[in-house]
Amino acid sequence: MYHIKQIQTDIDSVELSKLLLKKEPEIIKKYPPTGFGGNFSDGNTGLGENSTTSRFYHYNVLSWNWEGTDLLKKYIKLGYEEYTGLKDTTIYVHCWYNVMRKGDQIKPHKHIPADLEYTENHYLCGHFNAQVDGTTSTFYQLEDHTEKLENITGMITLFPSYVFHWTNLYNGNSQRITCAFDINSKEFFEYSINPDDRSNWVKIE
Repeated sequence: MYHIKQIQTDIDSVELSKLLLKKEPEIIKKYPPTGFGGNFSDGNTGLGENSTTSRFYHYNVLSWNWEGTDLLKKYIKLGYEEYTGLKDTTIYVHCWYNVMRKGDQIKPHKHIPADLEYTENHYLCGHFNAQVDGTTSTFYQLEDHTEKLENITGMITLFPSYVFHWTNLYNGNSQRITCAFDINSKEFFEYSINPDDRSNWVKIE
């Protein structure tokens, strides 16, 4: 059975949330809502074409010139090492973010690439809770097993890419903001990611 790894961080979630909200209209204006191959994609989240989520292919939060970027990288790498037991290994990470407002919900989806064989060492998924208010949870399901974890600000969660995950409906009057990410091992990155699609992945050693 798969397992889920959580790490409480000391990342400045308030400042990060301010930055993400500030950049939201810029990202929506600058990039099209397209994924691999140029077709519309919001990652099957249901957040729609007017979301930062639907531009995930075109940017990487970890490449921004923000003082907390290195800390976010550090915790993603730490989570990968604790999850897999692998140390001193190179990983590649693609990180985007989701902004949910009242009435929004992330629908069940998974990040598994088609027709590829891999293990958790090769490909992990995760998210960082930048701004949550205690009213939402994320659900993780494989076959008939479902886990529900309350969203906690400052928490990083890692899980296998083949696990379906979703949230309940957000009914708050503010915004629910999370950073989502995919982690590839060096070997899997070089094998599975087309050279034309590698520019928005960040290398972490």
